[in-house]
Amino acid sequence: MDLVKSKGMIIFLVVVLMFTIISSINTKKYDEKSKKAETSYVFINTK
Repeated sequence: MDLVKSKGMIIFLVVVLMFTIISSINTKKYDEKSKKAETSYVFINTK
């Protein structure tokens, strides 16, 4: 019974880690896109 609980905990931790990594990658991509949009917006307004 303890082995099953620890196996479940390990699987749960791996899933949480994978989810965290994937969401951080998606956030980084979104930040790059918004930064590009922001710089182009500032550039257009300064002309």
